[in-house]
Amino acid sequence: MGSVTTRTAAFDELVRQNEDDLSRYFQRRLLDSEDAAEAFGELLLTAWKLRRRIPADQTEARMWLFVTARNVMLNSRRTVARRSAAVQRLADEMRATAPTFAIDDVSTELRGAIAALPADDAELVRLVYWDGLPSHEAAAVLGINPSTARSRLAKTRKQLRAALGEADPDGQPPHD
Repeated sequence: MGSVTTRTAAFDELVRQNEDDLSRYFQRRLLDSEDAAEAFGELLLTAWKLRRRIPADQTEARMWLFVTARNVMLNSRRTVARRSAAVQRLADEMRATAPTFAIDDVSTELRGAIAALPADDAELVRLVYWDGLPSHEAAAVLGINPSTARSRLAKTRKQLRAALGEADPDGQPPHD
């Protein structure tokens, strides 16, 4: 019985340590706070059900939560895609009139440039620059090799600079 209590306490502590970061993860990716709250609740339920799979190492456990959060979000998006056309139109109208989530010091132009990137590259940028994950941890969340993540980040930074009309750090103007 003690091991169940210990496992429960460890799960509770892991969630407490990461709940703010995970909540922001959903808020930055979903258009309204109700969807973010629902996704966070689904993450807690899913993580609880799979708690025996949580790695013992704190960093790996944190990454496991982020991977699980990403899967919850992707499942949520698939569910939304399956909604009827009428429900989808209503949801789109509600999103259009809802205030957008304000990301600290991130311009609308930059958010648009990130959104225009391929989905995995945009998610990598968000994980590293919005969520503060090191590139190797972001790679783990996305299921890619850390060196692949680093090279994608370098390529993506150049694309973003070009999209924003900024010069490369070596002084080269953006290419057209």
